[in-house]
Amino acid sequence: MHCFPMFLLSAVLFVLPTTSWGAGTSRNLAINMTTETPGPSPALFASPFYACTRNFYVATNGSDSNDGSAASPWLTIQRADTPSRTGGDCINVTPGTYRANVLIDHGGTAPTATGYVVYRCQILDACHVLAPGGGHLWGFEKAGNFVVVDGFELDGNDALQTDGIADACIASDDETYGTGSSSYQAGAASHHIWVLNNIIHHCNLAGVSFNGKEWVYTIHNTVYHNSWQSGYQGSGIGYVVQQCIEAGGPNCYTSGIAGVPSSDYSYVPSGNDSAPFNAAAGIYGPFHDVIAWNLVYNNRINYNNPVACGSHTDGNGIIIDTFMDRFSNSLPYKYQTLVAYNISFYNGGRGIHVFASSNVTVANNTVFNNNTDTCLAAAAYVLGDLSQQGGTNNVWINNIALSAPNVVGNGCALVAGDGRGIVDVNNTYMYNVLSSAEPTRGKPPCIFNKDSIYFSCSNNKCGTNPLFVNATAGVAAESNSRPTGGKWIPGNSNFAINSSSPAYRYGLTQSYLPPTSADAGACYDAVQVCASANAPANY
Repeated sequence: MHCFPMFLLSAVLFVLPTTSWGAGTSRNLAINMTTETPGPSPALFASPFYACTRNFYVATNGSDSNDGSAASPWLTIQRADTPSRTGGDCINVTPGTYRANVLIDHGGTAPTATGYVVYRCQILDACHVLAPGGGHLWGFEKAGNFVVVDGFELDGNDALQTDGIADACIASDDETYGTGSSSYQAGAASHHIWVLNNIIHHCNLAGVSFNGKEWVYTIHNTVYHNSWQSGYQGSGIGYVVQQCIEAGGPNCYTSGIAGVPSSDYSYVPSGNDSAPFNAAAGIYGPFHDVIAWNLVYNNRINYNNPVACGSHTDGNGIIIDTFMDRFSNSLPYKYQTLVAYNISFYNGGRGIHVFASSNVTVANNTVFNNNTDTCLAAAAYVLGDLSQQGGTNNVWINNIALSAPNVVGNGCALVAGDGRGIVDVNNTYMYNVLSSAEPTRGKPPCIFNKDSIYFSCSNNKCGTNPLFVNATAGVAAESNSRPTGGKWIPGNSNFAINSSSPAYRYGLTQSYLPPTSADAGACYDAVQVCASANAPANY
């Protein structure tokens, strides 16, 4: 479950396309995807799916009265957001600290390599976007569609306020920017947004929060220490109340609110939207929404949050939440969502939580040592590192879930059953490695309602330790198990596996997954260190 404030309601070689960075300059790099691990990817950053046809520049010694050329850069990122923006424009940001909120109103033209407006740090994660105050640190509204944000550090700023002063580090939502007046009227949230290769932390409600539209992608980021102190329920990465914009699509918007421009609806998919799946080329069809290759940890609702202890419901690592219209709560989102290759650990709530949402595929994720918040309202019943509550046609495949003992002693590797009054129907559970033994049994069981029929230990490995190379549970730095200000003692976080792991060659390959899915979990066995090298020391 997720509650919202009124303003803020997932050894193969790929050759990527040629990418232009300026006149006469191009690069065509091959990325060995056997070394791909969650968190920012230097290989993906060096050879992205997008291409630049025009380049503009921002620098800490620039001026907003300049023309934005390499010789005469702008001072602020916001200065680049003008009506002249068009697909193929790349805003190249010089490393340094930029203490300002960003709001994107002007985007690209199409989901193609040269159809996006790209905001790109010139050196991976060396551009520090620091919150000067409240609100969204980096937001998107109205025509802020077809935009990529690549290679930044987005910091909610714990120097101004403990656990962050910005509410969400990167977000688009109708509650902030303008709502429709019915289930069929689109609001001002944006679509076709890519969040790539960023480090996202210390925002007091959410690290990444998208809702109200679709076609959003959160890929290869590190997201930590978010949602601690807002006074609302938040999570590290949250996709909430998605609704479709396809012309004539089932349950989609049929009108938009007035404005300049009016909010998008009746969209006709094109370009990469409907091309055959090719993640290296930025093509994720048939999935409209993607959360993949992220390292997500220590997101939680702190015990001294204004939400009373005992009333916490979230603080999850990743949540897919209530994919139905917010007016009648009767129009389910009909399109597919992918949550894959993420590592989610030591979060206050679940590692991955699918709540009141359907048509979600959760594949090849690794979750460990979650549900560490002793104030969760769910403390009276079972909690899952993987959690399925209320949804149909969801697929859980090739995941690893190792549930560490929590204070309440009610943790499960996977919890599945009805939620929010929605009956689980036609869900699939295959080739998962779960630490819970016989999860359909027990009092109470981890898996219940119709999911106890859909799930079988004959199709999964139950009661099984995945034998990570070196992963141990983190613990609170205080004896009462209530960490304050991010003070906790981290465990080891190398989630790699080798040939001795029960996850080795246990996965089921699929057309929407790379061949490395022959292993269960987020870490291919050829990788010796998985995730710990990407984790900032300041948890």
